[in-house]
Amino acid sequence: MTAGVLHLQCRAYPLHHRTPATALDLFAVPGHGELQPVLGSLDSLAYNPDTTVELDLTGLIRPAVSLPGVEVVACRARILTAGTVLVVYALRHEQDLRQLELLDLDALDARVNRVLRETDGPILSAVLTAAVNSGLVRSIALRPDLAVGGARSPIDRRSARYNAHYVCQDPPWQRDPRVPEVSAGPDCRILLPYTYAWDHDPAAPLAELLTMTEPTDIAVAQQSLLAGALIAGRWVLGDLAHAHPASTDVHAFRRFLDGLWADFHHLDSYRVESSQAHRASYLAARLTMGLDDTQERADKLLGYVSSSLLAAASERAEALDTRLNRVAAALTVVSAASFGLDIAVFVLPQVSLWTKIGVVAGLLGMATSGLVAAMLPGALRRSFLRRGPAALPEPPEVLGPVVAPQAAGTGVAGTGTAGTAPAGGVAGVAAAVGAAAGATALPGAAAGPVAGPVATAGADAGDGGGSGGGDPGNPGVPPQRGRPAGP
Repeated sequence: MTAGVLHLQCRAYPLHHRTPATALDLFAVPGHGELQPVLGSLDSLAYNPDTTVELDLTGLIRPAVSLPGVEVVACRARILTAGTVLVVYALRHEQDLRQLELLDLDALDARVNRVLRETDGPILSAVLTAAVNSGLVRSIALRPDLAVGGARSPIDRRSARYNAHYVCQDPPWQRDPRVPEVSAGPDCRILLPYTYAWDHDPAAPLAELLTMTEPTDIAVAQQSLLAGALIAGRWVLGDLAHAHPASTDVHAFRRFLDGLWADFHHLDSYRVESSQAHRASYLAARLTMGLDDTQERADKLLGYVSSSLLAAASERAEALDTRLNRVAAALTVVSAASFGLDIAVFVLPQVSLWTKIGVVAGLLGMATSGLVAAMLPGALRRSFLRRGPAALPEPPEVLGPVVAPQAAGTGVAGTGTAGTAPAGGVAGVAAAVGAAAGATALPGAAAGPVAGPVATAGADAGDGGGSGGGDPGNPGVPPQRGRPAGP
């Protein structure tokens, strides 16, 4: 293998959890052996160090990966306190990467990422599931569409995003001219969004290299959190649009968003907690990947989701009030029937059996009619809603003026028009019928707030290895590999 360039890939998975960094016991991964978690930290922070839980996955990943001409030097999972798991690969290639043009280098990285993602998916799911079962990771808040599926792996593959790093002495690649020029930290050169070249010794210890790349990896971790928020918001809107609000657990969604924004702003504090050199790389990375633009779009979408959830809650409250009113009306009818029966017994103490049967039957008929009148409209409305808009009855047609036949030579005094019915006659009836028809309410029709336009959702998860669209936050940015890294 060529020792001149070390290829690092750092993939960020959202994992909203609240885990005390104390349970670091050995735990078993079914079918893959055992793992020993180790306590680590984000060493690029200058103030208030943040702890991590490190898992060495090299022994699990290396036998499963089949990449001709590529050696997996190391694979490490870093569970951050701020609701993210960073999966880092260190790779060496037989091919001399220095000889490749920038776009060819990007295409190579995309192919490698696709193979790694397809291979390590089941392994990462098994590892994180075992970590949850062992108590290493606790109090996980899943995305709503993942939560409704019941028990499953806590890994959120659709929201994952990743960076590509090339570490070598005096890297030969230059920044793509369509990428905005920014001032990155020392030894860092931003080639493309999510793609970096580092002027450093590739033989340095992996821990040192991970500290060097931490600023850009923190930025991509924030991007993955926002991607999860956008996916969750679109899912809730789709659920509400198809009139299935019952499957949306509003309180679970609120807890998910609370954890998401808490984790996002925890990571965002990196801009004030990090050292000067690392802070420059962090700010440059978030600028080129359009992190602020993604945050703005997430705010807009989630604001619209909040309005829609409030409208849906108002609609459910209105339906509940209607049902309670029907129940109250039914109870009133039953109470009236019981009162009428008491009066009949008091007024008619000594009558024949048939008279008593007739009184009781009449009262029961009155009560039944009242109950049917109170309950039937709600049942019909629910039936129409289940059957869809096509099942709703057509509104009655408004009658126009009616012209009555009139004998020749006859007319109405004071009108001046022969053959026209008087206002108080047929035309008046027609007008009354038309007014009644216009006042007839259509079953199931309910007024609701009119929402504004839907905010543009964020980048869809797709093929992280392929060339995606240009960066939405930077017009003119070339197609980039690595924006989506989920399956």
